[in-house]
Amino acid sequence: MSPSEQPLVSIIIPCTDSPVIGWLLEALRPQVEQMHAAEVLVIGTDARRLVRPGGAVRFIPTGAEAACASDKRNLGMQLAQGEYFLFLDDDCIPDPGWLEGLLVHLEGGKPVVGGSVRFARQNYLQLADNLSAFHDLLPYTPPGERPYLVTANLGVQRSVVEKVGGMPPGRNRADDLEWTQRMRSAGYTLYFEPSASILHDPPRRDFPSVWQHWTGDAPHTLRVRLRYAAWLRTPRPARWRGLYLWASPLIAAWATARTYAHWRSWVQYAHALPLVYLTKLAWCWSAYASFHRLDELP
Repeated sequence: MSPSEQPLVSIIIPCTDSPVIGWLLEALRPQVEQMHAAEVLVIGTDARRLVRPGGAVRFIPTGAEAACASDKRNLGMQLAQGEYFLFLDDDCIPDPGWLEGLLVHLEGGKPVVGGSVRFARQNYLQLADNLSAFHDLLPYTPPGERPYLVTANLGVQRSVVEKVGGMPPGRNRADDLEWTQRMRSAGYTLYFEPSASILHDPPRRDFPSVWQHWTGDAPHTLRVRLRYAAWLRTPRPARWRGLYLWASPLIAAWATARTYAHWRSWVQYAHALPLVYLTKLAWCWSAYASFHRLDELP
């Protein structure tokens, strides 16, 4: 490949038989074709055969050697040729202007840039799950520095990865939280651009899947929050196991209040508050149950 053909941007998408990966690539294709200097690397498994390689799109199948999302992203970064790495999850549909919205800041000198997350309102359970997870990164929240960003919608200069290394191996949860804290501790600022938005459409539309999401997430996010306590401003009492049981109603109430800190969240999603509160309780109870096993997690 000649220097003139070298891609400027490598878009990395870890895939695990996603039912919406075809929709994702169709939404992404015109943005990639418009800039003529991007490659799209889909890494993982595609049992439904929805990925159609060709043009800028390349499919890299993996097996047990890269079963986790962080491993797939790391493989993508090893194969990527671009100066900038952009990340999407396989259930995230980029809105028009997404690529340009991140790239303008990366080319402007910001080393790490994340975009916003929006979601549908049709399914109450999925809506509450999304709101509880992404309340800090909604399209109507202001741009600027953030304490963390998510790989569901993220852009990183190659030089950042060369300095801090790849994502923690063998992780499906909290890998982006850990990675972005490592970036902060290396001196990089995390910038949030709400206009670069994606639609998050995870297959969590029933109570068991939402409950499993939050109970499964708790030990991993707690471990990162304790490890990077200074950067994430984790309160000192967070190291007390009993707090997550006896004070769980108060902790859940505080976390729910933070979720609704923006007035538009109250206006649009007040009806989701009971389930949002329940997701915070589930997180607390799982943190209590798994507290003594934090160091044993992969």
